Amino acid sequence: METFTALFILACFGIFLIYWIIAAFGTKRTVEKQNPWQRLLLLAVFLAAYLLLRHGGALSAYSSAILWPRTLVTGLLGDVITLAGLILMLWARVVLGGNWSSSVVFKEGHELIDRGPYRYVRHPIYSGLLLMVLGTAVLYGRLGGFIELLVLFFALRFKSLQEERLMARHFPEAYRSYKARVKALIPSVF
Repeated sequence: METFTALFILACFGIFLIYWIIAAFGTKRTVEKQNPWQRLLLLAVFLAAYLLLRHGGALSAYSSAILWPRTLVTGLLGDVITLAGLILMLWARVVLGGNWSSSVVFKEGHELIDRGPYRYVRHPIYSGLLLMVLGTAVLYGRLGGFIELLVLFFALRFKSLQEERLMARHFPEAYRSYKARVKALIPSVF
């Protein structure tokens, strides 16, 4: 059963990847892009953290510390959390429609979306991805998985701040009101 839970989580990530590739063809034309160096810097920091955790000598040994054993309960809990994250991401991506981009951009005819999961969090795609990674960390029960989750959280928070500056510039009043009503990543918390 423990193998099934790992395969289930892998399938969730596969569905996410396939949908993202297919849906990328249905986006609107970009009219404003972020500085590409910011994106490269973010990727470099994330890659460096990953390599340190996996191959960084003492740090990688520390990150492989087992917090709890893999059991049917942790496997099922990991599955449920990962599936919830996938559902949230897919729902958010469908609602966002042609406004979506993998980088920080402003699209032609861009809309400020505040329906669907965007009623509860400003960045539900990021929230869903964090849930998927949390589910994986719960399944494996290793400290490194939670450190990777923390690194991903800060990387997504950095990107979300860039997006929010762009949205505030294009929708000054509406975005300020939206930001005051809706939390960034965790409903009613943060």
